[in-house]
Amino acid sequence: GLLAGAVLTQRPDLFAAVVCSAPLLDMVRYERSGLGPSWRGEYGSADDPEQLGWLLGYSPYHRVEEGTDYPATLLTTFGGDSRVDPLHARKMCAALQWATSGDRPVVLRHEDGVGHGARSVSRSVGLAGDMLAFLARHTGLEPGDRSRW
Repeated sequence: GLLAGAVLTQRPDLFAAVVCSAPLLDMVRYERSGLGPSWRGEYGSADDPEQLGWLLGYSPYHRVEEGTDYPATLLTTFGGDSRVDPLHARKMCAALQWATSGDRPVVLRHEDGVGHGARSVSRSVGLAGDMLAFLARHTGLEPGDRSRW
């Protein structure tokens, strides 16, 4: 999720569509919820002024710019996610909807009752189907068009 969010905000011109699933996106406040404190060694801490500068340099949430034509974006969250707070995707969705100058959709898919990774096969299939359908729709692949496969 963090990588998808970073490329979405740093180079939105390169993509027609982006799926950002269970993303960590607010790198200034990530350590204030869930398992965030345990990732300080990997990402750094906003409490350290030097590290705060690094975090702000790539934090997807903080790189959203008004007037940018963002790609079609699907953010996914899971109500039982103990690793990444769903708030990251919710905030990002709102920020992108406010900032985008284009007409491509920015939407949020929230699923209750599941965590960061573990879910039933039927729910996994449903999630994968929604993500692939979103990407197909916004990259020009029409249902039934197998000529590109």
